Amino acid sequence: MFYWNRKIHKTNILLGTMQKELEEKNNILKELSITDRLTGLYNRHKLDKVLDDEKARCDRYDDKFGVVLLDIDHFKSVNDTYGHQVGDIVLVEIANILKSNIRSTDIVGRWGGEEFLIICIKSDLEATKIVAEKCRKAIENYNFTTIKHKTSSFGVAVSDKSESIKETITRADDKLYKAKETGRNKIVF
Repeated sequence: MFYWNRKIHKTNILLGTMQKELEEKNNILKELSITDRLTGLYNRHKLDKVLDDEKARCDRYDDKFGVVLLDIDHFKSVNDTYGHQVGDIVLVEIANILKSNIRSTDIVGRWGGEEFLIICIKSDLEATKIVAEKCRKAIENYNFTTIKHKTSSFGVAVSDKSESIKETITRADDKLYKAKETGRNKIVF
């Protein structure tokens, strides 16, 4: 009987260890599924989920959130001049600048290519513009590895209960392109 109980105890310990390892692996997989591999920021999939959740929250509580869409100015020239490895370094440096210059409640991720999205939780236009300007200045004043200086253009929009997330993002994207067309290294809202 004693031998049998001891064997059951060892089996339970082993199962507990395996369960813990499985949970750890699942947590790693979950993190990988929502993270941009290069920058370590949230990926597009996670940003879409946050936008859906924030839209639902704002609609329910009659609140607003801001979105900041930014694009690195003349990024193609970095890849053409220095190569894609340096371009990747610039993307990582931009990601770090953004993480360091947003509010603790904001969400930042890589939207695609050299575009990034900041979701400003519970923000009106003025608060969202302040976040965008802080990031713009930080990028403009940063001494990048190899390329030294780079700028970014920003489009800002605030959610409206009457529109979809896609419409809010489209407004921010339109403003981003206006910033690029009118001289770059600026914020349009």
